Amino acid sequence: MSTEIKILHQQPTIQFGAKILIVKEMQAALNKRLAQLDTMSKFPLYIPVTGFFGKETQNAVKYLQCLAFLKIDGIVGQQTWAYLCHGAESLPRLSFGCSDRLVATVQELLSSHGYYTGVVDGIFGIQTVEAVRTFQVQSHLTVDGIITESTWMNLSKLKTHTYNCSTRIFGD
Repeated sequence: MSTEIKILHQQPTIQFGAKILIVKEMQAALNKRLAQLDTMSKFPLYIPVTGFFGKETQNAVKYLQCLAFLKIDGIVGQQTWAYLCHGAESLPRLSFGCSDRLVATVQELLSSHGYYTGVVDGIFGIQTVEAVRTFQVQSHLTVDGIITESTWMNLSKLKTHTYNCSTRIFGD
């Protein structure tokens, strides 16, 4: 389960170049979430809590967004704030009949680990349900074929996912 991270101030959209008090709170929350998600690295990414939204903070935000299956833009908007504060609980529930880019992303990830063998089409059909069930069994989760908080957390920690996110944001 994700732990709640309290943010004391309002949560405006913040991005590269910002230097306001909330940036410090965001950086501290970002470090906590990255430590929670980046379990494959010997030394999980940690950024200095300076109150300035520089390139290092922007890259760390992009890395978190990738790990958390969010839109990767380096901007801390509504969805990124929700993830910083509430973790995987803020991600959508995906189940049979859903269709969107997130379903395709999950299909690709499950396929890269041998759980999913169907066409990556963004449609949460029977093959996707079965792949999620198999993943849940092997991850010792509740087996229901539905992607909720605990399944999201385990998906985000898959080695190929963390590696792909790291390579995508930071290069080799």
